Amino acid sequence: MKKFFKILFFIIIISIAILWLVKIFFLTHKYQIKNYNEDKIEKDIVITFNGIYGYEKQLRFIDEKLAEDGYTVVNIQYPTVNENIAEMTEKYIAPNIEEQVKRLEQVNQERKAKNLPELKINFVVHSMGTCLLRYYLKENKLDSLGKVVLITPPSHGSQLSDNPIADLIPYFIGPAVKDMKTDKDSFVNQLGNPDYPCYILIADSSNNFLFSLFIKGKDDGMVPLATAGLEGASLKTIENTTHTSILEKQETVDEILKFLKN
Repeated sequence: MKKFFKILFFIIIISIAILWLVKIFFLTHKYQIKNYNEDKIEKDIVITFNGIYGYEKQLRFIDEKLAEDGYTVVNIQYPTVNENIAEMTEKYIAPNIEEQVKRLEQVNQERKAKNLPELKINFVVHSMGTCLLRYYLKENKLDSLGKVVLITPPSHGSQLSDNPIADLIPYFIGPAVKDMKTDKDSFVNQLGNPDYPCYILIADSSNNFLFSLFIKGKDDGMVPLATAGLEGASLKTIENTTHTSILEKQETVDEILKFLKN
């Protein structure tokens, strides 16, 4: 019996160590801001940011294409394993939005004096980042808001968050996971529908067989497709893409640009 408990204790210690290493080296990314065309704002500002465990490089293709088209782009890379969605929004997202609002106010004053049209702040956000943005826009009125693009959003949660294992290891995977449960009282299901121009882009393929086992219906490897939509928002499927590969597809960029310009 003693030998059994020794082995069990050893397995638990090793498991905890592995989870800790995964969190530190694979799931945690530092807070940083990357700007494009920041010196001269001649077109709308587009703020972009990642989803859970995401990072700046995932959105770089989209950011660079938007910048090439003349937009001023602000990418927010933020850590996603230490706070819940509301806390992350207040700590990392809100201050950057407020900074861009002040910046744009000054630019628009100058443009008004020259009889030029007012510029807006748009958003292109991925995965869990869509929940942060929806929370911010629910809690804050943004007069300079233009349009919003939500890419592969867990609009009504994901069954991955419903898995009991997620409740056992919040320290390692982050407390925000429980905010994306699918029950009607979950955090994400209290965010409501958009009252602003909103376009949802979803993928249609999964490259994660294990995760797909836990998700009802068709999924993109992280999010159930059937519940990605929101009332009042247009929706389009980018075919032959997964939850993350959609970010590197030219069709995705084309749809974003078309929506921002129309």
